[in-house]
This record gives sequence, structure tokens and C-alpha cells, in this order.
Amino acid sequence: MPRKSRKKSESQIYHVILRGNNRQDIFYNDADRLFMLNRIEKYSEQTCIELYAYCLMDNHIHLLVGKANPNLSKFVQKLATSYAMYFNRKYDRCGHLFHGRFKSEPVETDEYFQTVFRYILQNPEKANMCKCFQYKWSSYQFVMNETTTSFVNTEYVFTIFQNKTSLKEFIQTQNSDLCMEYENVPVMSDTRCSMIIKEKLKIDYPSQIKTISHDEMKQALRYLKKIGMNITQISRVTEIPRQIVALA
Repeated sequence: MPRKSRKKSESQIYHVILRGNNRQDIFYNDADRLFMLNRIEKYSEQTCIELYAYCLMDNHIHLLVGKANPNLSKFVQKLATSYAMYFNRKYDRCGHLFHGRFKSEPVETDEYFQTVFRYILQNPEKANMCKCFQYKWSSYQFVMNETTTSFVNTEYVFTIFQNKTSLKEFIQTQNSDLCMEYENVPVMSDTRCSMIIKEKLKIDYPSQIKTISHDEMKQALRYLKKIGMNITQISRVTEIPRQIVALA
């Protein structure tokens, strides 16, 4: 079956999501995140695409971009290819890092621009990591500090929100907004998965789950699946064979 063509935006503004394959982490440390930001800056300039917002989560990234016709695919492909080569070389791995085609949706109105903008910056908060203004790896600080040297186009953002005060209040307002997401389900990162396993079982690292009793391990694996971790992710993080996780 041929691929469904992407819906083009008349405004040339898009919300873009690039996610790790099988929900795996695509960032292991701050150096990885800095490299990704460097690539975003480089390729947005090369393809003449404007960046209005970004958020780097553990296993996916959100971008809000403009002036993207006709170079959106070119921009994301350059970004994904460059980062995957860096990541695979650094961590001595091979294979796909990202999950198939990136997802994108047109942002046609100022109202929806505001909704997507807030949704992206609130990602850490909705993932129960920290408040959006505390998160280091989003464009929140650039916008609120009006950093002119940033590659984020803060000038355009303020034409939509009109002033800094209204923007700050809007971003920090609690809401139930739903924007584009993969499968419309929460995406749990490997880092979060590992943290839950360690806290739940009082162990130092996830693979220690193999040292507890068989019955306790089965009970723990059932719990992990119940709260939304998939079989592949549990196997990857705990180093337990996939078949054993599936049968628990």
C-alpha cells in the first residue's frame, strides 16, 4: 500500500514529532542533547526553516516549525540521519534509531499555534518530570528571556501572544489540550521505566530483577505491563528475554 501523503499546511507551520524506535531513549546524557540542538540549528538554517518551539524528551522530540514548504521532509531527514550516525557511532550500535517516518500536523490558526506551543513546552510537566519553567531542554527559557542569539524565532512567537506576561500565564495554565501524539497514548521513556523498576523493587539497577525469586519477578513484570510498559521495552531495560516477559 502506498504511503499516505502528508497534509500540507497553508500557513507553512507544522508540529513535528520524531520518536525513538520501539520507544527507546534517543538521549543518554546532556552531550547528546547538545548535539541534537546543534543539528537542529544547522539544518533549520540550511533549509530556511524557522523554529518556534522545541522540547527534547528522553525518547522523542517535539518541534514547532514554520516556512516549512517544501523543505520539511528534507530538514527532518537531515536531522534524523545526522543524529542517528552520531548516536550509533558513539554507543557502538547499529540499526534504526528513529521510529519510521516522522509525524507532522499542519498548524493553520493562531489559536492552534498557541495550543501546540503550550503543549510542547508542557511536555516535561505532563510527564511528571518537572515544571515547564524548570526544564533545561526546551525553548521555554529562550522565549521567556527573549534571547536574541537563540535560533528560536521568538519575535514571531510574540506576534502571536502579544506580550511576555500573557505568554507566561498561558504556558503555565493547567489544561487538558490534546495535540498530535503517537497512537494517542503516553510514551514512557527507558529512563522513566528504569526509575520505576528501581523504586518498585528497591534495587540499584533494572537488570537486578533477575536475581529475585521467580514468583516475585513474574509479579513485577505483570505490574510493569499493567502500567503501560510494552514487552520490548521491559525486555530491553531489564535484560530479561522477551519471551519470558510476554508469558509473565
